[in-house]
Amino acid sequence: MRLLLVEDDADVAETLVIYLERQGFVVDVAPSLAIARSAVDANEFDLVLLDRGLPDGDGVSLIAYSAHRNRRQRYIILTAMATPDHRVEGLESGADDYIAKPFEPRELLARIRIALRRSLEVRRETRQFGPLLYDLESGVFFIDEAPLTLRRTEALVLEALMARPGAVIQRETLEARVYGYDKVVNANSLESQISRLRTNLARRTDRVRIRAVRGLGYCLADEG
Repeated sequence: MRLLLVEDDADVAETLVIYLERQGFVVDVAPSLAIARSAVDANEFDLVLLDRGLPDGDGVSLIAYSAHRNRRQRYIILTAMATPDHRVEGLESGADDYIAKPFEPRELLARIRIALRRSLEVRRETRQFGPLLYDLESGVFFIDEAPLTLRRTEALVLEALMARPGAVIQRETLEARVYGYDKVVNANSLESQISRLRTNLARRTDRVRIRAVRGLGYCLADEG
């Protein structure tokens, strides 16, 4: 079994490599996100052990990067970022498991063996619009392969717009998607969601915009 260890701490990496190779694994090490991307592009790994706090970005973005390229990998995140929000974010991004540092090597070994029993998905269903990626299975949005954090209502608006990227989605359709068909909606409620969503998108990219089409609705526009 071949593993990829994405870890920038040389001492931690060396200790894990020695331990895992004694258990019969072949282990490659990537000390940065850029090297990890090159590794998964060029090789098939049975499982990737993934740190988050890498010198060139959040390691969790490697999961979206691999999914976009239809690279079949399993992921266990090993990180000091261990709050409940961090765990949920990592698992919803597609990781098979999430382990907080410091950890017991025997527990890691057990979790690796459990993950290796799971069948790999042939393909994660995604939608792409410019740098914006939507993973339909997890319901998570990514910009340039890094997760985009949104409120539930904002995510519902963006999900509806991503159903037909670039096409005009009627205002009534968006309101029904966010609030339900049987709710009385304040005239400014949808505009408030759109405004917050525009702000969140603008913080991350200058390419994706939400355009208002007078009398019809809204659409996504790629300004790249």
